[in-house]
Amino acid sequence: MPKIIVANCFQETNSFHPNPTLYQHFSVYFGQDLFRSGRQDINGVLNSFAQRSDIEPVPTYGAGMGAGGTITQECFERIASECLESIDQNSDGADALYFSMHGAMAAEVEKDPEGYLLEQARQILGPEMPIVISLDMHGTLTRRMLQNINGVAILHTYPHIDWYQLGERAAGMLLRILDGAQPVMASVYTPTMLRGDELKTTTGVHGTFIRHCESLEEREDVLAAGIMLGHPPTDVPEQGSRIVIVTDNNRQLAQTEAVALGRDFWSMRQRMQAVLYSVEEAIEKARQAKGTVIFSDAADATSSGAPGTSNAILKGFLDSDYRGRVLFPIRDEPALRKAMDIGIGQTARIGLGGSRDPRFTPIEVEVTVEILSTGSYFSSDGSLSNSGPLAVLRSDNITIVVSAEPGVLCDYAMYLGLGQDPKKFDVVVIKLPHTPHHQYDAWAERNMTIDVLGAASPNIKRLGHKVVPRPIYPLDPEM
Repeated sequence: MPKIIVANCFQETNSFHPNPTLYQHFSVYFGQDLFRSGRQDINGVLNSFAQRSDIEPVPTYGAGMGAGGTITQECFERIASECLESIDQNSDGADALYFSMHGAMAAEVEKDPEGYLLEQARQILGPEMPIVISLDMHGTLTRRMLQNINGVAILHTYPHIDWYQLGERAAGMLLRILDGAQPVMASVYTPTMLRGDELKTTTGVHGTFIRHCESLEEREDVLAAGIMLGHPPTDVPEQGSRIVIVTDNNRQLAQTEAVALGRDFWSMRQRMQAVLYSVEEAIEKARQAKGTVIFSDAADATSSGAPGTSNAILKGFLDSDYRGRVLFPIRDEPALRKAMDIGIGQTARIGLGGSRDPRFTPIEVEVTVEILSTGSYFSSDGSLSNSGPLAVLRSDNITIVVSAEPGVLCDYAMYLGLGQDPKKFDVVVIKLPHTPHHQYDAWAERNMTIDVLGAASPNIKRLGHKVVPRPIYPLDPEM
């Protein structure tokens, strides 16, 4: 009975986040608790393994969180030590390793954490044991990672809706290798950093590349095909995009397809950049609109590792004479505590913004506290989620939703639970580069990405990279 080790280490680092990621920010699982963690990629793996009676999955260790700042070296060393020790303790009699990873981790000293973990795991398990990993598409697949694996499955969809299927694809590849497939990997690196609507799988040009990858994966001699887009807010030495084709002993096919996809991908580098609007331009277009307009504050997207505390767009509305109804979210614990202290129905001046990011100075705004809330709600995907404390503040025509939790700021269902239907506003600000289509884009008149400062700015030249390889597009547009 083949014994397959299962491990997980997952975080999306934003190098420009002003606050570091510490050990206590991770959810850590040992042994069987990993299989109860609820990770959809691991659930997909386990479901695939369960289709066969001859497979024994062995849980070892998991450490995961969403997006955040640079991981302290102390934190990474502790996680790495716990993870590798757990793998080592379960290595006797093991036949393979499945490792769930992100691809955009970065620590203070170790800029390639995933590469380090795979290199050390390879030393523990030996050169012959199959190692297959799964990755978010927004990350860096380094040479060290490639040198220590036998296969990789990469997310196909953006916004991400195929985590479960990702696990199934990774498991299917690993099982085929155990059954005798001979994996050959070809990869092509393109020096590009990308953000923008053209990365959406259903509507953007990147989706055409993904559909070609999916058609390749239907072939019997192809084990996997995917594209790592890179993650511009992670300032690391091998930042960029990478096409990877894994075949069953068909080196020519792997090479031909990887090179062809790489050339096509490179030719679209300019198109795959964000179309940006200044706050003033966007407000003027909102005046002319007949329906709801979405302002995407991608620069402060908590899903991309920004703090969620930018007040730049709020300031733009306060400085304008725009009279339409505006729904504005912000993560701001000090403002939330003050609203709680003041109480519902009371009016006061509250400082908003900048509590976690020195790029922004708090703005004193006179507001009325309309709603205070805490507890659970059913999110847009139907799951029960913890909203944490929330406050709804009103300043004239602007409704401000203040949160302590980063992950709820853009959830359509959360707003409904607070009695704030986004469809009844003229402008809705979201702190995400993109949301699932049905939440906003399906009914809004238009969605504009706003060019403001932030730790995850889609205006990549404004981020302040110091480590990425040069030349790289778009920092070096004439390369």
